[in-house]
Amino acid sequence: MYTEAQEYKWDEQEKLEFVRPPEEKYFGRLPNFYKPEIFPELKVLKDNWKAIRDEVLAYEAKMGVLKDMDSHTPPTNTENQWSHTYLMSYLRIFHKNRKKFPFLSSIIDQIPNCTYATISILPPNTEILPHYGDTNGVVRTHLGLVIPAPYPEIAIKVGEEERGWEEGELMCFTIVNKHQVWNRSSKRRYIVILDFIPDLLKDRKMEIVTKTLGSQSFTFLYDKFAIVRYLPNFSYPILCALFTIIWRFYLPIQRRFEFL
Repeated sequence: MYTEAQEYKWDEQEKLEFVRPPEEKYFGRLPNFYKPEIFPELKVLKDNWKAIRDEVLAYEAKMGVLKDMDSHTPPTNTENQWSHTYLMSYLRIFHKNRKKFPFLSSIIDQIPNCTYATISILPPNTEILPHYGDTNGVVRTHLGLVIPAPYPEIAIKVGEEERGWEEGELMCFTIVNKHQVWNRSSKRRYIVILDFIPDLLKDRKMEIVTKTLGSQSFTFLYDKFAIVRYLPNFSYPILCALFTIIWRFYLPIQRRFEFL
């Protein structure tokens, strides 16, 4: 069904990549899944999973069903509402959401080089279509909170390998590999999604997050405004580089001031 790599490494051919239009693909050779134990910094997630789950469910019990909160990149590859509550997106901080989930935020702060964190809720009878992630510079981690049905009723497929989630367990995989997700049960699936930069790449953290945000900004323009698609191809990396520079200056300010 699936295999888990026993160590994190790059071969000589692997280079940092940032997925964007017009050809949204990844040509590297990183494995689909990793054994979570090779990343000891993630243990704090597993040790506190019940308290994290209880905080999310308590918020819903008081305030109603969680929906997207300040999502600047709402999902476009699913028909039903795939809900993300962002706490961090490539070091961009969602201050209001962190105040709503202080315990989870405190756990995230204990994970070195964490760049991305959301509470992800997949409604019943929903399928997320195959797509590529943003970059090979991060490892994506899922923490199961509420998993109402086992594999294959609720599952993820990365490359050609499929697996399901378990409550309180971690799943680590290469987000830039082609993947898809489905929930064919009658109940909502709750997980925490977290990206972090492995030690092998930690010295390139700002490069990874700002180039990812630059690519995301370009992708937004490309998808939103048809005129961008008629620009010559050589202009695409130039636009990405301009957005990257803007994010490089904006991120430190945004992380500090809650009104941004």
